[in-house]
Amino acid sequence: MISSHNGRLGILLAVGLASFGLGGCASSSGGSGSPGSGGNDGSGGTTSSGGSHGSGGSTASGGSPASGGTPGSGGESASGGTVGSGGTSSGGTSSGGATSSGGATSSGGATASGGATATGSGGNEEGKAGGTGTASGGAGGRGSAGRSGGGGRGGASTGTGSGGAGGTSPPGTCTKGQTKGSDVVIMGESFYAIAPQYIQNRIQDDARKAGSLGASDKYRNVAVSGQNMQYIATQEWTAATQGGATFKWVIMDGGGIDCLSGSSCPTCASTFKTLLGKMGTAGVQEVIYTRYPEPGNPPGSNASLKSCLDMTMPMMQTTCEGSTSPKCHMVDLRPVWVNGDTTDGLHPTQSGGDHVGDLLWSEMVKECFAQ
Repeated sequence: MISSHNGRLGILLAVGLASFGLGGCASSSGGSGSPGSGGNDGSGGTTSSGGSHGSGGSTASGGSPASGGTPGSGGESASGGTVGSGGTSSGGTSSGGATSSGGATSSGGATASGGATATGSGGNEEGKAGGTGTASGGAGGRGSAGRSGGGGRGGASTGTGSGGAGGTSPPGTCTKGQTKGSDVVIMGESFYAIAPQYIQNRIQDDARKAGSLGASDKYRNVAVSGQNMQYIATQEWTAATQGGATFKWVIMDGGGIDCLSGSSCPTCASTFKTLLGKMGTAGVQEVIYTRYPEPGNPPGSNASLKSCLDMTMPMMQTTCEGSTSPKCHMVDLRPVWVNGDTTDGLHPTQSGGDHVGDLLWSEMVKECFAQ
């Protein structure tokens, strides 16, 4: 019994060593898994590594007789593992599978996707083998070692990760210092017009600190106190474009004076829509329209004005969000408006200007608006 058992162990060891030897060769062999995936003759297997006979084993997938079996399991020393397919070479710079994903029928090996213990990021751990899409088979490292060929979902067979989930590089950042003050126009009424223009000053301070605006540069402000939506859409627009002036971004409000003059503004939304159309024709790219803070001191105590705004602002929001040229973002100022942000119930104090300005700047950063 002992000698028979030792004999079988010898045979298994011989087969395992042979598999390892071939797998080692396959780890550096040519591109994109010619007959199988992960190498010329199969990566990490005796002749196929997840190819014609199995995924990384002599006759089975990744092991002696079983799929992902004892010596192979996804290719520890055979297919889709640390040495074979889905490892350093396969699923990366040269393999990953022309017709399979890191193997003939399995994803990157017998039972593991892209490796024995990894989920397929170039044979390493998930997210490490090309976490930014520049290493083997990875574009963020999610299954980039042989999950769907050419580096799994991590990208092309060159390992650049050009088409993978996770991206070729981190999310892009806005180019700083390219915005001139004249590229941004502020429109509306006294909320933005009244001196010393706390809100505008705060946004500009934030922009300068971020390197998005020159030290002495300023945005253009054409807002006029006490003017309704019709005036903003006509007279202020004319002032903004006077002399053929062009600009890319607009920050504005409108409709508050209309609500002070009556119980509602049924025409505000249509007037706003017409203005947005003019902006799109003139080349304006994006607009931020701000919903007023709760009126009164303390906020919300002016019940009649609040009632009108509560009816009018949802229509303005629908109009804003329906615009695609320019793209329009509605920013609700109510959440940041607290006691002390106004003394007259309508206009910002220094703290009110700071709170509103910081909120608008955060929206501008998020949208790459005037960066």
